[in-house]
Amino acid sequence: MILRVSNKNKLIASFVVLLLIGLLASTTVAYFHVKSRLENAIQQEIQLKANVVAAKINNLTKSMIEQVEHFALHLNLSDVELGKHPGFDFFMKRHPNHSGLEYLGYVVDSDGYYGITNWQAPVDYDARNRPWYIEGKLANAARFGKPYISVDSDREALLAVTSPITQQGKFVGLATAHIKFDYVLAILRDIDFGMVGKAFLVDQNGKVDLPKIQNVDLIWQNEVKRIIKHDVRAGLKSADDSSEQLFYITKSIEHIASRLVFTVSKRAISQKVYQDTLTLLIKFLLIFVAVIITLYFSNRHILAPLFNYLELDSVTRLPSKKHFKQQVTQNFLVLNKPGRLLIISMENFNRITAAYPATTVNILKNKIKERIQLQLTKNSLLGNFSESRYIAYYQSIEDVNNELLVTMTTALSEFYEIAGVDIYCDFRIGVCDAPEYGNEVESLIDNAFSALASICRQENNTFAIFKPEMNQQFIDVQKIHNAMKKGLYAEEFSMVYQPQINTISGELFAVEALVRWHSETLGKTVSPVEFIPIAESNGLMVSLGDNIIRQVFSQVSQWNRERIVIAKVSINISPLQLLAHRFYEDLMAKVHDFDISPKQIELEITETSLLKDPNASIAILNKLSMSGFSIAIDDFGTGYSSLEYLNTMPLHKLKIDRSFVIDIDKKAKSAVLVKTIIAMAKNLDLEVLAEGVENEAEASTLQALGCDKVQGYLYSKPLTAEDLATYVMAVER
Repeated sequence: MILRVSNKNKLIASFVVLLLIGLLASTTVAYFHVKSRLENAIQQEIQLKANVVAAKINNLTKSMIEQVEHFALHLNLSDVELGKHPGFDFFMKRHPNHSGLEYLGYVVDSDGYYGITNWQAPVDYDARNRPWYIEGKLANAARFGKPYISVDSDREALLAVTSPITQQGKFVGLATAHIKFDYVLAILRDIDFGMVGKAFLVDQNGKVDLPKIQNVDLIWQNEVKRIIKHDVRAGLKSADDSSEQLFYITKSIEHIASRLVFTVSKRAISQKVYQDTLTLLIKFLLIFVAVIITLYFSNRHILAPLFNYLELDSVTRLPSKKHFKQQVTQNFLVLNKPGRLLIISMENFNRITAAYPATTVNILKNKIKERIQLQLTKNSLLGNFSESRYIAYYQSIEDVNNELLVTMTTALSEFYEIAGVDIYCDFRIGVCDAPEYGNEVESLIDNAFSALASICRQENNTFAIFKPEMNQQFIDVQKIHNAMKKGLYAEEFSMVYQPQINTISGELFAVEALVRWHSETLGKTVSPVEFIPIAESNGLMVSLGDNIIRQVFSQVSQWNRERIVIAKVSINISPLQLLAHRFYEDLMAKVHDFDISPKQIELEITETSLLKDPNASIAILNKLSMSGFSIAIDDFGTGYSSLEYLNTMPLHKLKIDRSFVIDIDKKAKSAVLVKTIIAMAKNLDLEVLAEGVENEAEASTLQALGCDKVQGYLYSKPLTAEDLATYVMAVER
């Protein structure tokens, strides 16, 4: 059993769910906002206290270092051996002892003599082996060393202050003093930490200074070391899940190779965050309840129009695209019966909207809707896909021979009378069969559009039914399109030139420029038969044509400089190119840039060039002819020939298509057609040239019929510019 829920209930449920999600999201944002603000407040508090602690310790260390430096200076100025001067003992006993500085003394580096007050060194004690001496000697400057444990039985924790003694520029020993580590820690303990749990000192590598003395457990030690290892200089950093603390690392303290570390209780922060978030949550709940009550009482005024807006098109009152998809899925696709999805596209919609007012267009859209509905069966659904498209679905069990599609296409193509005006519309229909090529509405729509796109541009009022190979064709076309864009940028397109010969004199009187393309992206040479139609349909023809004209004009300019006589070069011009904005102006600018004569250029156009806009095309051709360009009709007889256009166009040459030339010596009808074309051309004072001549029989027959100008592989294949120059010299000889 399939549960079907009305759109109204869906919308109400969606409102409630969205509000609940909004409530949850707001609460989550509030939680993290409060948490972030609280952490920032703690960070600022810690930073302030860290500055106070650092200032106190810096003042302490500065005073102590100055005392030891002063003592070292006294020793530096002495010119006697340090261990033998009785005045030193007297000086040490009288030296002021401020801020907890004790054990003032000095160590002679040469013999290890250690003169010190207030302490008697053990017999085997050599200060030179102590870490604080080694560090002080290496530093060669006044400094504090790392905390250490004394050798006395009480195992007292101390910090050594050392300053080098030099006599006559030579290091001779260290002046020393010591301070109890507890004296420094007392400064930390005197701070009112509030929410902060504890403060302690670590070295630059993250190792806790005398962890037992500072009462720091192993978990904290490892966490601090990890943070320091990742080069974290400041900021609250979460410990791993096993820790209940947050750690804050300060910068180094001046004069001491240590950092201040503060710990904050996660539990204390969490309790504060929960309290503040709960307060916000209660406020959000009250707002949520107020919104629900408001929606309940305003249902008729707010929601009812919204249902129509979401489900129906405002003009045709047909189901909207989204609503159509839902209905098709629920009413048809779940049954898994044969059906057809149609995309019905009005191809000239933009021209109609430009020509008629909106009221007329709206009436037209409803008339189209009615005609489609008349053709559909009972088990069908019609919807509005977009402004110019309808979407329909019907069960295709009885439409074996596509009769419905044929009658629908015929009905839609008939004129529509609106306010005394007959309006003709062009339609194309893309069709996809279900479930053969899809059992989901999105895949059916995609395939129907593929079928729609497969219909040629020139075809209207027809339909196409999706086949899987269509998608592969579109993929191949897109690959070539992408490769062409890269190829134009990378200058992969090149030109070859096929001679045009007078069969009576053997003279080369012109050449036709033909484009060639080897694509690095595709890794192959692509035929013009393949890429030219893609360029025309995908908007690249104007860019490609401009590229071709530049290459040909550049080559003609080079031939002029090298005095290679090529009387005329013929270039194919596509319809899109001919009607492009500023085509004439840009062409003349290139003539000037490359310093060539328009008389050296022949422009070939097809008969189809005149179909889109005959008046504009003929106007441009007249300007080109007056400027000196020759105009030729290419592939004459294969398009929509019109004697009226031949009479009004500034033509110089007709080119007979290869399809008429093939086996002309054996096909009487072809010979009659060619003879007629030749006679007509001569009566209109036009040159005639036959394309694709490949054997002597064809050439002889054409000559007998009165066509002595030909082009084809019998005389020469298309040649590169270099090979053509060689060919010209050979012909001249």
